[in-house]
Amino acid sequence: MDIITRITRQRGKMQIAISEQETIFVPLSLFRERPLTEGQPINLEEYDNWLMVRQYRHALDRAVACLAARAHSKHEIEQKLLRVGYRPCTVEMVLYKLEREHLLNDADFARQWVEARSGRTMGKRRIAQELQRKGVSREVAESALEEVDEEADEAACLRLAEKLSTRYAKDDHRKARQKLMQALVRRGFTWDAARTAAEKVLEAE
Repeated sequence: MDIITRITRQRGKMQIAISEQETIFVPLSLFRERPLTEGQPINLEEYDNWLMVRQYRHALDRAVACLAARAHSKHEIEQKLLRVGYRPCTVEMVLYKLEREHLLNDADFARQWVEARSGRTMGKRRIAQELQRKGVSREVAESALEEVDEEADEAACLRLAEKLSTRYAKDDHRKARQKLMQALVRRGFTWDAARTAAEKVLEAE
């Protein structure tokens, strides 16, 4: 019989050290259902079986709640569940279930993200970086970004340049152009698009 040697509360989960040889993570909701204490004997195999039976439903409910709040990539859901303490095999089953029920789809997520971010005058490069951070594959991201044509991207760059140009009204033309171009590039537009937009706006002013 193993002994619980240490219990540490972390964000959303409990870290349980067993006989100083093994560590398991238990979601807080499940720990409350079956509390443990330091020094308590534990049949690790029996507890693990109990945990596995209940984990799936808890993890699935949490994932569905996340998706109800906003769209998520597969990677985002996976990381949220793992951080809480669900076992990797449980997380894998949840992801499979969500994909099979068409509740989780990176291609749909990427299209929604591209539409929302491009509507906020953000360049394709910046959007691609954001999708990469969210675990969306390069192929899926590029496919979604193909829906934003070059003319629309250049028009968005020009709109943003017009909006930002007032910040540099007190600078001379060279400094204003440089600062405006840098601001546009930070928002994900290419140097060529940023230069063209900055020159058009500053010449008009």
